Amino acid sequence: MEKTKVNLKKGYVEVYDFGEIKLHAYQTNDLMYDESYILENKDNVLLIEFPAFYDNLQEFETYVKGIGKNIVGKVFSDHPNGGTIFKDVKGYASEGTIKSMKEGTIHNLVTGFEQSFGGTFAKEYHEITDTLKDNKENIGGFELNITYHDENIEIEFPQIGCVYTHMLGHDCHSIVAGEGHADVIISQLKKYKGKGYNFVLSSHYTPETLKDVDTKIAYLE
Repeated sequence: MEKTKVNLKKGYVEVYDFGEIKLHAYQTNDLMYDESYILENKDNVLLIEFPAFYDNLQEFETYVKGIGKNIVGKVFSDHPNGGTIFKDVKGYASEGTIKSMKEGTIHNLVTGFEQSFGGTFAKEYHEITDTLKDNKENIGGFELNITYHDENIEIEFPQIGCVYTHMLGHDCHSIVAGEGHADVIISQLKKYKGKGYNFVLSSHYTPETLKDVDTKIAYLE
């Protein structure tokens, strides 16, 4: 696997070439260290999560368009805001994410961030046109294995041996809501180890390895 880095005005993109599929990991360098992802095959690109601030949205849009391929969809788990760009692209989310946008954690966070960050925070939601199910999906040649959680999803990308979750952060912030929640996270991380993923992708960190998973398990334990 080859890795290259593309520096942008504010953030940067790390490109991982798995052969038939490339993973573009966009680090926003915003206040929350947000990360968004682009999958690219020979014909299409698929967008996973979006930046949360307007200045990042502009350079993210320019970068995606620069790839020059058909955009087959945008997939959301935890960050369905930033909806001022790619409005004509199909939006995919789970029932839990859709509900959370209306009355749950996502709604509360977006409302709070809008007040905290004022006019810099991209509060507009993307339109969700297609509901993801708790099963296997194929969007434009990209295989996704979806696992439902209450208000978000976990996404396995078997073609590149990666999995997306909201947070891992082996040496930075994460949300651990007590001992019971820690046990759940440990179990989840041990599952990742058992499957031997290349990377764990998250919304608030660059792609992390199974060594990083070990670090997080040790911390939680």
